[in-house]
Amino acid sequence: MRNMKFAALGLVLTLIIGILSACGGNDSPKSSGNASESPASSGASGSGETVELSMLFGASLFGGIHEDLIKEFESSHPNIKIKAESLPDSGIFDALRTRISSGDVPDMFHINIGHVTTTLADEAGYITDLSSFESIANYSSSIQAATKTKSGKTGLFTLGVGVLGLAYNKELLAEVGYNEPPKTWEEFMDLGEKLKAKGKDLFAYGGKDETAIGNVLHWTFGDYAVKDPAFKEAYLSNTVDWSKPEYRSMLKEGLERFKQLNAYVRTGSFTNDGSFAQQAFAEGNVAVLFSGTWESGTLHKLNPDLKLGFMNMPYAPEEQNAYIFVPEDGMAANAKSKHPEEVKTFLNWLFSKETYAKIQKAKGSFSAMPGVGELDESYTDVPNWLNTDRVISFANTGPVPSPTWIALGNAAQEYTFKGDADKSIDKFITAYNKTKSS
Repeated sequence: MRNMKFAALGLVLTLIIGILSACGGNDSPKSSGNASESPASSGASGSGETVELSMLFGASLFGGIHEDLIKEFESSHPNIKIKAESLPDSGIFDALRTRISSGDVPDMFHINIGHVTTTLADEAGYITDLSSFESIANYSSSIQAATKTKSGKTGLFTLGVGVLGLAYNKELLAEVGYNEPPKTWEEFMDLGEKLKAKGKDLFAYGGKDETAIGNVLHWTFGDYAVKDPAFKEAYLSNTVDWSKPEYRSMLKEGLERFKQLNAYVRTGSFTNDGSFAQQAFAEGNVAVLFSGTWESGTLHKLNPDLKLGFMNMPYAPEEQNAYIFVPEDGMAANAKSKHPEEVKTFLNWLFSKETYAKIQKAKGSFSAMPGVGELDESYTDVPNWLNTDRVISFANTGPVPSPTWIALGNAAQEYTFKGDADKSIDKFITAYNKTKSS
């Protein structure tokens, strides 16, 4: 159990070498994972009949090109048809939990390796071990290790390396005297004040999804974990004793930072889908977007002339600040599918180097396959971020269970609008203790 509790920390440490190799493109996997190399690549069932595979995923997972990809696959695999269902990103895990509870799980589905929904799917027997799929060899060994479920299965084909941060509009910042992004919290708030004077918003959430709703609290925990090894150990193992005065004080600081930032947040960011925030950012009404290394392609499509930058949240001084990291979401295969060979054929094709390169280009994400794709210019500094000892897991995909993270976001909003920090903190602690590891 103890080894399991510290899995999140192990994944972060294991991934760094593989990530930097992916950026350099020096790693050459033994197999390209091309579906054409697989005996099942023709996609023909034994009877020659057409097989239909169902697929459920968030709207942004494939960078908006899933229809073109499916047409391309079906043209060379006429006996396999793909029935794709995409949902708003903020609703994908709720929908999947409903499907799991009702037994209506599609042949292939969108998951995040550290998310509670993945554990539910695995425990219910819906996660295929992908280690025998040829295209898994396209990922470095560290990425493969980081995408294992708690039961030890290689659980998903990840779409990229996820680093949480802030996309920013270089031109808007320059208009108010910031030719470089703010380096401290005080500068960040100063930027907000100067933009507000021009009728612009500093900040927009990525929407109402679980990662975004607690925004600044990711760095509150990360900052404290960097400074305090005992807290880091308890945080990553979901065993924090929040009755300790120093930990309660940390929560109060995070809620206060959340409230300060809210003075410059675009109205509606808490409740709108992420696409609304993206659009406001692309149109130049918002200077900074709560984002990650999976979004540049979407933002460039919305505004090809956008001068895009990407920065870490300036929560602490730059030399002390934490970097927030996790493997990106990806696709899993249903272990109870009636058509496992056809699922394998499609996923091997979808995550072949050639097809993955098209997805990575459309998304503008941080590639998870060594030697495949290009790093968006706005993410140039990110490899250096990961070459430090200040890399911390996403709070809501492991260290803090998703429902508890949502409770924290709700507590922060309650404090922001009602002003009772102790009451808000108590609500979070009550929620945390219900899912605290023994």
